[in-house]
Amino acid sequence: MSGIRTVGIKELKNQLSAWVREVRRGTRVLVADRGSVVAELREPGAVYETEPADPVLAEWARTGAVRLPARGKEPLPEPPVHAPEGLAQRLLEEDRGEGTP
Repeated sequence: MSGIRTVGIKELKNQLSAWVREVRRGTRVLVADRGSVVAELREPGAVYETEPADPVLAEWARTGAVRLPARGKEPLPEPPVHAPEGLAQRLLEEDRGEGTP
């Protein structure tokens, strides 16, 4: 079994061994206190690339409150204008009357 499950603190306390077994099977367990996720249980060193790092965001995605992007970020294209090094500084100095004529 794998995936994400949410459990309340009281249930986690009463059935801790069962929840630890779930974690051993690869399930991430989000611990909720009064409806808000406050902790996450997972295998040590486990990396989940398909899920966001924020457990609250992961829970929202699981419940359908938000949709995660279908693809990753792409690098921005090169800007069409290229200015020589130091041009902005030179223009500022000229505008302020600080630069040499």
